[in-house]
Amino acid sequence: MARAADLPLPDPQALRQRAIASARKLRKDRENYSCTVRAESFEMNADGSVKKKKTVFEERFYVNGRPVDHVLARDGKTLTGADSRKEQERTDKEVKKYSDVKNVEKSEEQMQRQLDAFLAALRFKNGHRETRDGRTLVVYDLAGDPNFHPRKLEENFAQSLTGTLWMDEESGVPRELKVETARDVKIAGGVAANLHKGFQLHLLQQRQADGVWLTKVAEGSGDMRAALFLRQRFRFHEELDQCHLFSVDTRQKVQGPK
Repeated sequence: MARAADLPLPDPQALRQRAIASARKLRKDRENYSCTVRAESFEMNADGSVKKKKTVFEERFYVNGRPVDHVLARDGKTLTGADSRKEQERTDKEVKKYSDVKNVEKSEEQMQRQLDAFLAALRFKNGHRETRDGRTLVVYDLAGDPNFHPRKLEENFAQSLTGTLWMDEESGVPRELKVETARDVKIAGGVAANLHKGFQLHLLQQRQADGVWLTKVAEGSGDMRAALFLRQRFRFHEELDQCHLFSVDTRQKVQGPK
């Protein structure tokens, strides 16, 4: 019997189709999850020290597969009074928005276009297999395709990337992504903003006991020039904390966290 490492690698297009099919299933499966999320954002000084820090603690749940975040606390202070009511109103609007399947489809069509652009703008190189937590991953080095001609901002951004992608071979889910920009990315021709070379992004997904994949970590850092003069250095980190499953009956009580 051939080992997984000896089998031919699936091409990126085949993995993409597998990921799309898996994502459709996951949208339904995620409906049963509610998680707490801690998000931190930092404004940095030129020497790398922290100039300003913001923290948000929120509950994340899913409506028709779309994540909805309900802020519970900011900078260590629990929302109360008018702030709490305002946040609940905002959350209720998000729930109402994604309760409409047409809005969900519109959002997912946009995400699909971004995925298509990501795949078209990059070359997948040096494919090989690795094993992590008993599961087989297909690993590719990523680099911008010089023959691709970007027409939109997301295409220009994707072509600027270099890094590594780890994909769960069985499900096609991108388990981990580490990329950085190999050149500056100009927004509105550089007039509105300019994301400088070296912006880093790291995404990590975690498989739950029932097979559902959830984003565990999203983090990044970089610097950009906003408008014509203002330069901003930043860093962010978002991490899923505790998640729990709830039944259909329980879910009626948790639709919008109170």
